[in-house]
Amino acid sequence: MKLSGKGYYAFAGVVCLASICSITNGFSLSGLAFFGGSKSSFLNHATKPKQQSSPSLFMASTVETSGSVIDASSSTVDALEEYVKSRGGDRVIRKVLIANNGMAATKSILSMRQWAYMELGDERAIQFVAMATPEDLKANAEFVRLADAFVEVPGGSNRNNYANVDVIVKVAMDMGVDAVWPGWGHASENPKLPNTLLQHGIKFIGPTGPVMSVLGDKIAANILAQTAKVPSIPWSGSYGGPNDGPLQAELNEEGTIPTEIFEKATCRSVEEAVEAAERIGYENGIMIKASEGGGGKGIRFVENEKDLRNAYVQVSNEVVGSPIFLMQLCKNARHLEVQIVGDQHGNAVALNGRDCSTQRRFQKIFEEGPPVIAPKETFREMERAAQRLTQNIGYIGAGTVEYLFNADTGKFFFLELNPRLQVEHPVTEGITGVNMPATQLQVAMGIPLNNIPEIRRLYGKSDVYGTDKIDFLTEDYKPIDSHVIAARITAENPDEGFKPTSGRIERIKFQSSSNVWGYFSVGANGGIHEFADSQFGHLFAKGPTREAARRSLVLALKEIEVRGEIRTTVEYLVQLLETKEFKENTIDTSWLDGIIKAKSVTVDVPSNLVVMSAAIFKAVDHVNTETAAIIESFEKGQVGTSAIPKLQGFETEVAYMDTKYTFHVERVASDIYRFKLNGGELDVRVTNTAEGALIANFAGETHRIFGQEEPLGLRLVVDGSTVLMPSIFDPSELRTDVTGKVVRYLQDSGAAVESGQPYVEVEAMKMIIPIKATESGKITNNLSPGSVINAGDLLATLELKDPSKVKKISTFEGTLDFPNTPLDTDAKDLSAYLLAGYKHDPEKVALALLEGANDLTKAAEIATNAVTEFLRVETVFDGLLKDEVVRELTKANKANLATVIELNQAHQQLPMREKFISALLRRVDNLATRFGSARLPAEFVAVLSKLTALKDKTYGELKLAASDIILRSKVPPFEERKEELRKSLISSSVKLPQLAKSAGISSGVDLLCSLFSDPDPAVRKASVEVYVRRVYRAYRILSLTVTELDDGRLQCTWEFQPSDSKQDKQYVRQGMLSVVKSLSDVDKVLTDIEKPFDLTKPVATDGGEFLNTLHIALLDTKNNDKADIQASLEKHDRKLAMLGIRLVNVMIPVAEQDPLYYSFPHCDGYKEDILRRNMRPTLYSLLELGRLKKNYELERLEAVGKNAQVYIGTEKVVKPVRGGAPQALYVRGISHTPGLVSIRGAQRALAQGLDELERAQSNPKVKADISSRIFLHSLPELEDVTVEDVAKRFQEIMGIVKSRLAQRLLKLSVDEIEVIVRVATTDSDGNSYVQPVRLVSTSMGGEWLKCTAYLDTPNPVTGVTEQYCSIGDENEVCVLDPYAISNAVQTKRAIARRVGSTYAYDFLGLLEVGLVGEWEEHLRSLGESTDVIPPNLFSAQELVLDSNGELSMGSRREVGTNKVGMVAWLVSMKSPEYTEGRDVVFIANDVTVQSGSFGVEEDDFYFKASEYARQHKIPRVYIACNSGARIGLVDELKPLINIKWTDAANPTKGFQYIYLTDEDYKGLPAGAVIAHKVPEGWAIDDIIGTKTGIGVENLRGSGMIAGETSRAYDEIFTLSYVTGRSVGIGAYLVRLGQRVIQMQQGPMILTGFSALNKLLGRDVYVSQDQLGGPQIMVPNGVTHEEVPDDQAGVASILKWLSFVPKAVGELPASRPSSDPVSRDVVWRPTKTPYDPRLMLSGTNDMPGFFDKGTFKEYLAGWGKSVVIGRGRLGGIPMGAIAVETRLVDKVVPADPADPNSREAILPQAGQVLFPDSSYKVAQAIRDFDKEGLPLMMFANWRGFSGGSRDMAGEILKFGAMIVDALREYSNPVFVYLPPHGELRGGSWVVVDPTINEEKMSMYADPLSRGGILEPAGIIEVKFRKPDIMKVMHRTDEELRLLDSEIEACDFDADIPKLKEQIKAPEDLLFSVFFQIAT
Repeated sequence: MKLSGKGYYAFAGVVCLASICSITNGFSLSGLAFFGGSKSSFLNHATKPKQQSSPSLFMASTVETSGSVIDASSSTVDALEEYVKSRGGDRVIRKVLIANNGMAATKSILSMRQWAYMELGDERAIQFVAMATPEDLKANAEFVRLADAFVEVPGGSNRNNYANVDVIVKVAMDMGVDAVWPGWGHASENPKLPNTLLQHGIKFIGPTGPVMSVLGDKIAANILAQTAKVPSIPWSGSYGGPNDGPLQAELNEEGTIPTEIFEKATCRSVEEAVEAAERIGYENGIMIKASEGGGGKGIRFVENEKDLRNAYVQVSNEVVGSPIFLMQLCKNARHLEVQIVGDQHGNAVALNGRDCSTQRRFQKIFEEGPPVIAPKETFREMERAAQRLTQNIGYIGAGTVEYLFNADTGKFFFLELNPRLQVEHPVTEGITGVNMPATQLQVAMGIPLNNIPEIRRLYGKSDVYGTDKIDFLTEDYKPIDSHVIAARITAENPDEGFKPTSGRIERIKFQSSSNVWGYFSVGANGGIHEFADSQFGHLFAKGPTREAARRSLVLALKEIEVRGEIRTTVEYLVQLLETKEFKENTIDTSWLDGIIKAKSVTVDVPSNLVVMSAAIFKAVDHVNTETAAIIESFEKGQVGTSAIPKLQGFETEVAYMDTKYTFHVERVASDIYRFKLNGGELDVRVTNTAEGALIANFAGETHRIFGQEEPLGLRLVVDGSTVLMPSIFDPSELRTDVTGKVVRYLQDSGAAVESGQPYVEVEAMKMIIPIKATESGKITNNLSPGSVINAGDLLATLELKDPSKVKKISTFEGTLDFPNTPLDTDAKDLSAYLLAGYKHDPEKVALALLEGANDLTKAAEIATNAVTEFLRVETVFDGLLKDEVVRELTKANKANLATVIELNQAHQQLPMREKFISALLRRVDNLATRFGSARLPAEFVAVLSKLTALKDKTYGELKLAASDIILRSKVPPFEERKEELRKSLISSSVKLPQLAKSAGISSGVDLLCSLFSDPDPAVRKASVEVYVRRVYRAYRILSLTVTELDDGRLQCTWEFQPSDSKQDKQYVRQGMLSVVKSLSDVDKVLTDIEKPFDLTKPVATDGGEFLNTLHIALLDTKNNDKADIQASLEKHDRKLAMLGIRLVNVMIPVAEQDPLYYSFPHCDGYKEDILRRNMRPTLYSLLELGRLKKNYELERLEAVGKNAQVYIGTEKVVKPVRGGAPQALYVRGISHTPGLVSIRGAQRALAQGLDELERAQSNPKVKADISSRIFLHSLPELEDVTVEDVAKRFQEIMGIVKSRLAQRLLKLSVDEIEVIVRVATTDSDGNSYVQPVRLVSTSMGGEWLKCTAYLDTPNPVTGVTEQYCSIGDENEVCVLDPYAISNAVQTKRAIARRVGSTYAYDFLGLLEVGLVGEWEEHLRSLGESTDVIPPNLFSAQELVLDSNGELSMGSRREVGTNKVGMVAWLVSMKSPEYTEGRDVVFIANDVTVQSGSFGVEEDDFYFKASEYARQHKIPRVYIACNSGARIGLVDELKPLINIKWTDAANPTKGFQYIYLTDEDYKGLPAGAVIAHKVPEGWAIDDIIGTKTGIGVENLRGSGMIAGETSRAYDEIFTLSYVTGRSVGIGAYLVRLGQRVIQMQQGPMILTGFSALNKLLGRDVYVSQDQLGGPQIMVPNGVTHEEVPDDQAGVASILKWLSFVPKAVGELPASRPSSDPVSRDVVWRPTKTPYDPRLMLSGTNDMPGFFDKGTFKEYLAGWGKSVVIGRGRLGGIPMGAIAVETRLVDKVVPADPADPNSREAILPQAGQVLFPDSSYKVAQAIRDFDKEGLPLMMFANWRGFSGGSRDMAGEILKFGAMIVDALREYSNPVFVYLPPHGELRGGSWVVVDPTINEEKMSMYADPLSRGGILEPAGIIEVKFRKPDIMKVMHRTDEELRLLDSEIEACDFDADIPKLKEQIKAPEDLLFSVFFQIAT
């Protein structure tokens, strides 16, 4: 078969590129590279034929990569045979073993496949078997992929595999190959291989063994060259011949050099080498060579005897067993070689040659052809000599004759003959078009050279398929018209003298072009192992001239990208190609070594770019690493997020050129990093490419960065240039930078080595590499010879000779030189970054974001989007425990856990994000003014409403801003409101005095001033009159006149008196309001101020108190500076004083806004009182701010209500207070609305005050432990009611209102509610006046919001209260003090609030309030009025220890005076089930006394109080808020301790003892310390102390109360409520009491999280909740119920008590119920799984088992396959146990302290008892029995879980506990099998009534079932398949008929057929009958 001559070139490009495509992950095939420039559309889609092979001893596995079997008679086989026959060959080779790896194997397969396709039409005509070591397979070697099959051979050194002749022959025989291709290196030059293969009939593709022996050996080759008169340079064989001249070859019978001649040229020892060197001379240097070496191995250059002796050992180790010879170095020589091919017919062809002069360590770097440095005639002479030499000895195959050529003299010398193909042979292919491996194959098949088409084409034969002879010695081939330069791509480090490197290769990117091609020996994700050759790629560039080829190669090398763990020479090669010497072709073989030595060629990258690139890589790597670690922890179920901030800000350090750069890195976006260094900043945008590189954009430039952390440092590739940044290392440690093994240490341990001296030799890449010491010193070897090493391993250590010579690493103090070019980022992106949690300036971003908004809609849309994104994150966390949020997020985002990180990251930056949203909202607040509209889009208002719905206080400021905007958005437009008010003023039906009192005008008071300048005079006058009357609402207006003066000014004068005092005791006061247009008019008013006032009336009281007021309305909204106003007042201050002006108030209207108010009181010298700023004139008095500011520094906060004021009051203190002075939050307001003394009105008013408080507490200035107080002054007069009635009604109303609003009152820390109501009455003379009544509900005295009523006595002038006296108190007390600062009780309350709890004594108030709530709920369920709540519901007597240590019942002592941190009360409560009352003992920790710790006194008191409850058999409730057992110290010793140092000058050496001076020792009480006498005084041996309760006695007490609590549980009802925290013994007491209610913020712990973190040595836990919060204690069954706050906790306590008898032994108390006992249980269970809770509680329309609304579940989070709770049946309390029928999950959380622990989710089937649910049932039964409750058990279990996990989980133990609990049960137990319920096996056993026949009874629904096993299980045991078959045959008609036929059958042969007929119906019916059986 023949193809066109262009075929080879086209296919070569396709095949080479096809290989490369697999490496580069599919880059484009466009622009293919072809040797001959032709193109082909061919792409290989042929399937691979399958080869048969026999097993091999060396095969771990034999893998065939082919897909189809070759037909022996196929056309392919015929084509191959026909081709060989037609070409004159004598052997058909169909299967070839490639006895090589790496580049050689890859290239050979590609080339021979190409030839097969182009000549035969089938690239699979030749099958290839590869040998592969484990290392090759691991490295994903490309040749393995290309081969049709591979055989795994032993790994390690090549002597085990590719150089092992026995292995190669064995594989060849086992695989049935026809020939072996040896490639280069390994066994390619071992004559044993062809000789052995010949014996087994396998063709060796290469020369015969004898010829290889002669020519392949460098010694023999030189002898032959000398014999053939080829010039040779002086060498060890230049002597010993005739006349002591060059040795001559006398060939023996085997055709080899006689041994005696050969040995004369060989140096068998170091001494022989020294002798030969002396004869040659060291003048030019000497080469030591191994005759079997090659490829740079087994060759060294020396210049003296010392180096020679060392190098000899190295060469002998590199090529073990090879003869060694010496040769003089030919200086200034070029290395030229001729490519020869010989055939078995005696032909030898020279295929031009190559120039390989660019070498380092005698290994070629570049190869090029043709060798243009030699004249054509000279090179032709070299070719002829090579042909003659090979012809003379019958050389067969490809080989290379190498020469040294001196360009100056034109002389050449024989160097050696390589009897193999060389790695650079593609250069020859490129210039001649001859496929060398294919030519080798054809020669091996016996085809003469002159019959090979490509050879004929080269020689210009027109008929390339002809067979005419060619005289290769005389005929010339066609002129070479192109030039090819090749570059070897090696895994070597050019910065370290080209040391080999090994490791993984991630990717090779190479783009072919029309004149550049290449191939690589590794594939994607492959690698270079330590036993492989360092070369893994070869690039070839072709051009019409040498310069064109050079330029093409430079471009190709610049584009190539190799990424992985290895180093490459790519960048260095580019620099070499660009040198002047290479361009001008003036190099020689020593050129490159000289460059390397001088380091004259380097790849330079600017230092600042290197440092910045390294910092970028490290930063990105840090983020990736930390992110992966966090995701991994989430995958394990860990919920810790403390590592997330490390993604946002961190330090990264870069060391380069002995300088350390420490960057602080902040991420300002997911892809933008801000690097800070010494005050400088640089933002970098980083993009990750698909292949893993980083594209970094900074300083106006873009750079491509790839980095690889290596043992010795960071390797960077910056814009294609490689830079190694060594780690900062210890110079005393000598480490390896290569992977391989130790050959030998050159120095013994303890010997001295000098810097730069080799100390060890290692083998890497089959080469012996000496490693040099970096410093001088005494060496200690760390390993032994033969040890396998990896880069970075420690080889030896040095005791440094001169430590001062160690390089110092300096710290960089400057800034990197980069232009300040900002990244292109718009405001929208910045807002997205900020909301995602990346740090930016919130104000700047908000401003920039709204800058482009040109209308209201657009601006609102921007703000809406931002708030929506904010809410997207925060609604996930709001009001929830963080751990639970993270746990739920990880479950919901399993496929993308990065989302969990993103959400947490954003939430962690909440303060910044809040500032941003606040800034946006502030600007939106001005949108109406900016865009001329007050109407905000509905979408914006809606999203703001969602913002205000956030629960957490953290969002307070945002909620305030949002609510303000919403409120303003609901207010009608200003003009609309103004017009409505205008109409009211001039309406004929409206009387102005009544309008002034109207509640409807409340929000329009400040609006009136806008009408002062109305065009209508009537409107102007009316507005002024109504304003005055409204402002003076609390006064009697005796007369009022409004006039318009001649100058246009409006003036109002009036006389008035306070309305809340008797008229005969009052002065008549005068007031004036002047409306002026400008500031100058103010001066006019003041000048003529005396005219409006009646000077005949008093201007001051007898005591000198001024009476009159002056109001000025200044209409000029521009020129109204307050300073100017004050200056005018000061100018006329005497006149003002003369007129008795008590207050000057200046009002300035503001367009479409509230007016400004400035108040200038006389008492301040007519200077402005800032406190009254923007306050209506009379509010100051009405709100009693004068009393308030005496003890507090007041700061006003914004309030929602127009009539409300909010202040932060900071106590005035003399001395600084740690944590700042205490604060109080005051909400003070006036009300114009009547009805305040009704429940609804009071609740509404109080709720409004609480709203203001909640809003104010959102302000960040408000402390968490602040005390809140509400003051309300109601202005409408109450008529037809006495003050006594008001006081009584207040008591009743507050009881109800406190109950309804208790949770908010607690949450907002309300300590006082003060209300002033005004009662219309008459004096003894019948004159009417108003009596103020002060109603106070306060906790200031200790009791929670205790109610008291007072009568006010107002000042007759101002109306401000001068004193108030208690109502109904026999011992009337009258007081009027300033608002007091924090007393002891308030301080204690603040302490309790700081720990998240309520002050212990306040729980009494909460209990009372909760009891009222319980009654309200009960009465509502009965449909009755709350009026029937019994009086005196609640009382409490405090239990105290008397002087004898006995418990006594006394009157309640003053709250806050207790010195013991434990308190208790005997509480009497009238509950709905015990209307006559019941007693309960409450014991509580007082957390304000020594943090609530347990000392001896606390333990004794607890014991006595609990014992009291046991003795009286009444319930005992423990309120736990403590810090565990008390830890004490002898504090008086602290200032007395002295230290005896070992060395006083150097305390680091330690101390001997601590001591007291003699004076201090004697001053201590006896026994305080145990000490012995020392010179300095008394050395302390033991510290005893003089007080009890500071040591282990506290632990003894803890044991005592633990035992008491355990006894109490057994004897009485015990219940614990955990609030704030409960630690150590506190947690144990809670558990020992068994029944536990836990507040959400009330963890139960044994050790605090910070202490645990210290123990663990890292920050593992971030809160106590992670250790003992509800998320831990609810699922583990410790906590029965979780509540959100203390009021809910108290309600739950009362609810639980309602199920419990008042005393042990009494029957449960029945409670009246509206749910009749006789009603049906409508809700019924179904066959399918259902919620059993519905069976117990029912639904709204389907009542369940218990009375409606009475069932309450407990322990819901533990043992979820069982439901337990309490309910009422006909009003009688009962315990209930029901069974979950649905599948539930048990979650075992991961332990944050163990990074490897994982969350486990264990599914639990319904109706099965598991260990936890069994324990839960047993625990519940015990609890119910202790509570005296009958038990209703809805038994619906199919049995116990008996799997190995549950058996190990103690299922037997807990199951048995159920029996124990039932056996001991002392109350009725009803076991009921509900409809569709089942009770089987062991689950029946543990609830059978015979366990406790006296108390237990069992009932079953007709639809329920019971049994020992499941029906299917019973069938397997008792009704097996044979039994079922019998029933089937007995009952089925067809089967009975077939059975009868068998019985009647006469012939046995027919029976099998009948049985076959029976089998079909049996199979058909079996499932039906199985169902019948069950």
